Amino acid sequence: MAKSGKKLLLWFIALALVMACAPAMVTPVPPLDPNAVNLYIAQTANAAYTQTAAALPVFTATTTFTPTPRSTFTPGPTPTPFQTFIIPSPTPILRTQYFRVKHDNQLETYDYKSRTAAKDWGGSGLQTPEVVPLFVATKMTAGTNRTKVDGDWEVYINALNNKDKQKLRYLKAKNTALFNGAGFPQLESLTMGGNVVAVDALSGGWARVHTLNYLSPGPLKNVNYMTNPEVIHKFVVVGWNRDKKTTYWVNPPPGAIYWPLVSSAPVWIPLERLEPFPTLPRVVTAKVTQDIRRTPEVDGKPTGKELLEGDTIRIVDYQPSGSNVWGRLSNGTWIALLLYKDGAPQYLTDWEMETRPPPP
Repeated sequence: MAKSGKKLLLWFIALALVMACAPAMVTPVPPLDPNAVNLYIAQTANAAYTQTAAALPVFTATTTFTPTPRSTFTPGPTPTPFQTFIIPSPTPILRTQYFRVKHDNQLETYDYKSRTAAKDWGGSGLQTPEVVPLFVATKMTAGTNRTKVDGDWEVYINALNNKDKQKLRYLKAKNTALFNGAGFPQLESLTMGGNVVAVDALSGGWARVHTLNYLSPGPLKNVNYMTNPEVIHKFVVVGWNRDKKTTYWVNPPPGAIYWPLVSSAPVWIPLERLEPFPTLPRVVTAKVTQDIRRTPEVDGKPTGKELLEGDTIRIVDYQPSGSNVWGRLSNGTWIALLLYKDGAPQYLTDWEMETRPPPP
C-alpha cells in the first residue's frame, strides 16, 4: 500500500512538471472591425487623392464675361446608343484645369514631325486634318464614340460657321475628318492638335475631357471659339515641308472651321497627348509694354494702367479666348499672355507653352 501511494505521488509530481513546461494558451485573434477597415480604405483613398492633386496644376474658376450674341439654340437631339464600359472610379477635378492637345511634332508616335512625313503615309498629299481620337474608356482599344448632331445641333454647327455653304460642305463631308465613320450627322469623338480642353477627372494616365452636355447643353448663343475654345474646337490641318523638313499648320481650304465638342458618352484622352497650362498663381515678367484691360479681349477697355516691359505681376487665373490666352490679376483685370498675330503666336511675358494654338 505504501508502494502504491508512493507511486501515485510520483505520477502527480511528473504531471505537475509537464504542465509547468507547457506553453500558455494562445490568445484568440479578435474579429476584424468593419468600421476600422472602412476607415483604413477611406484614409488610403484620401492619401491617393492628395498625392494626385499635388501633382496637378491648381487653377481657380474662370471668370465669365458676356460676348456678342451669335445664334440661338434649343436643345432637343435624340441620344445615340453606345457600348457600355466599366471604368475605375476617377479622381474628380474640382477647379477648371486647361490643357492643350499636343501636335504631331511633339509625339514619338510620329517621329516628332507631321504624320504626313512618314514613308508609309497613305494619304493623298502632305497635308491632312490633325485628328486626335477621344476614347470611350481608359484604354487605346476602347474605340471612339459617335454622336448624332442633327436637328438643333446642326443649326448650331451652321451658326458657328456663319452658315457658309463651302465651309459646311467641307466640314460635313464623309472624307475630311469629323464624319468619316458613318457620315453626317454621326459626329466622331475627335479633336485636333493645338485645341484647348478642360478636364473633368483623372484615371491612371487618362483624362476625362469636358464636353458640352448632349441632352441639356443650356443656352449656347454666346458660346463660340472666342468665348469658350475648350468646348468649341477649331479645324487644324497639319503639313510637312519637304524642302525645309519642317512641320506646319494651316486652316482647311475653305478657311477657319469650328465645331462643338459634344459627345453622347464620356470620352477620354491619354495624358501624354496633353500639355497642361502652367500652374497658378504665378508671377510673370513682361517682355513688352501692354495695357491692363478690364476684360480678356484684344479690344477690351483699358484700365488706364500699363504693365511695363521688365515689370513683374502675379496672375491668378486663365481665360483662353480663341487662339489667345489671357491672365487675370488679383483685382479682376487682365493682361495678354499669348496673342496669335502676324502668322505666329506671340508671348507678351515669360509665360510660355510648348504647344502652339491653332492658327486663327
